[in-house]
Amino acid sequence: MLELTTLMIFTWLTLRVRYFHNYFKDFVLFDIDINNNVIIRWICSFVMTNDPSTNQKPNRQPSTTSMMDNLINIAKSKFNLCPANDPIQTNNLMQFIESIPLESSEKPHPRSGHRAVATESDLWIWGGYYPSGGEDEPERMFQELWRYNFALRQWTLEQTTGDGPILTLASHSMCLYRNLLLVFGGTGLPFGFHVSNDLFVLDLKRLHWKRYRTRDEQPQQVYGASMILNEDHLYILCGTNSWIYNSDVYDIDLPNLKCQQIGSTFDEIEDPSETGRYRQEAYLHQNKIYLFGGGGVSGISFSLKHLPVFDLATQSWSFVHTNPDPIYNFPTPRKFHSIFPFHNNQVIMFGGAQFNRFNNRHVVVNDRIWVFNFEKLEWSILPSLTIPRPTYFHAAAMNERGEVWIHGGVVVEPRSTDTNMNRSEMRVTTLYMMHTRVPNLSELTWDYFLNSLPDRTRLVRQPELMTELHIPRRFIERIH
Repeated sequence: MLELTTLMIFTWLTLRVRYFHNYFKDFVLFDIDINNNVIIRWICSFVMTNDPSTNQKPNRQPSTTSMMDNLINIAKSKFNLCPANDPIQTNNLMQFIESIPLESSEKPHPRSGHRAVATESDLWIWGGYYPSGGEDEPERMFQELWRYNFALRQWTLEQTTGDGPILTLASHSMCLYRNLLLVFGGTGLPFGFHVSNDLFVLDLKRLHWKRYRTRDEQPQQVYGASMILNEDHLYILCGTNSWIYNSDVYDIDLPNLKCQQIGSTFDEIEDPSETGRYRQEAYLHQNKIYLFGGGGVSGISFSLKHLPVFDLATQSWSFVHTNPDPIYNFPTPRKFHSIFPFHNNQVIMFGGAQFNRFNNRHVVVNDRIWVFNFEKLEWSILPSLTIPRPTYFHAAAMNERGEVWIHGGVVVEPRSTDTNMNRSEMRVTTLYMMHTRVPNLSELTWDYFLNSLPDRTRLVRQPELMTELHIPRRFIERIH
């Protein structure tokens, strides 16, 4: 009877998730109303053992009912699970929410200009800059590697060894290649004086840096470049050394580090006096690299009406004309923003700033989230969704669960004076997260299990308890 009940619950959940998945693009709220007891049974019996994504074989032991009851007792007694008699509140997964660390004693200092990548278990941030706050607070560059564990909701300042970046800790480029963190370029204080074209590689298991020089050709020394990874090929595009801006394209074959320049700087159609970009966003779609926004030598933020496109097959640049949102027109020109994959043939864009030449300062763009459709070459706005605070110069990354994480950056806050109201820039260390797709059932169960624990650090101190609950190894390995 218990096995039949579990199967009925699983079937109901599957249909429910599929139903909401079909309408997720229309932003219907996604909710689950399962109580704590059922979730524990689901963990122990069906999802955590039979979900194909766990790569585990079904448990065919005859005493399934007895085993499940024992596991539930283990979970309740050893983990002291919090009761959840009330249904889970309806929750819109597709909105940015603040992720507040459970241990607030250790977290990164506010910063901007840093970069982030995300693995299955952690968000990693490297570098960053903080301006002077007066005589007692000099400006700082951060030679730091921070790790935020998604399951534990905990920041850790990692200690690294080896030959890593020292002077170029802002506006570098960063991406994840297998279990290696790749860092290229960047600058430091004074900005533009220290610039690099070395490729730094950090082994995320050993936390050991190595510095590499590419063979045959060398990319230019730049900061604000873009990195695109396509199988074993690393493409580096654009950047500046503070005096010269370029839109060159370099192809690095990572297994042998052979480098070849395959594209040269193009003339901008928006302003013929401008050549080259920095702090743009790049995205690979159907063997073509699209550039979104970016800044030029005059301080300009490039329009999103015409997008530069580099064809990897013909190794040539061209422009595509995009179509506006019928109501909101085109997005504001910007740099220092973020772009991530969304639904099929779409990306989302948010954040950034544009340079105001009249008052010689950057102005943050609004809090809107935009969608670009590659098939229609069309912009559209997500009408009911925004980022919590308009931000630029932040770090952002997407993990395998489809979660977008944003850390830090520059926000603009109102500031009162005796005479008037003006606005002040401020660096922050806030962390936000948003789902871009519905998580699978085992991920939802894992989240509910974690939220039922009064003390998640017990998973670190007593990992054997998760093994006793038959939680799959891929989840256990996320706890560290």
